[in-house]
Amino acid sequence: MRHPLHPALVHFPVACWSLASIADLASLHFGQPMWWLAGVLMTIGLVSAIPAALAGFLEFIRIDENSPALKVANRHMAMVMAAFSFYAASLLLRVDGTSLHAPGLIAIVLSVGGFAFLGIAGWLGGQLVYRYRLGVN
Repeated sequence: MRHPLHPALVHFPVACWSLASIADLASLHFGQPMWWLAGVLMTIGLVSAIPAALAGFLEFIRIDENSPALKVANRHMAMVMAAFSFYAASLLLRVDGTSLHAPGLIAIVLSVGGFAFLGIAGWLGGQLVYRYRLGVN
């Protein structure tokens, strides 16, 4: 029985990035412990997104070029790349050397924007599986 690797790997970056955005918003009230946690979670999310993306790309190249799923897969990939870029930019704005510091408003906005792109990417990924049956035997 063959099970695609991509769905198993995406849980790590999705969970880390989602929690990072929540921690960023919580940091507006709770301060340093929350923004520090957000930075750590973003880092883990960015690192764990790389193998998830590679596995997703291996699934992507197997889609028939005439399949209507290809258009949705392209949108899914674009949304994931946008989320990755927003979280990476947010992290870069809060890193000083090897230390994390309090995020400014732009870093928090990028984090929340990354979460929005992540939600759209997840919905599109669901379309690929449940509507187009990609990765389903």
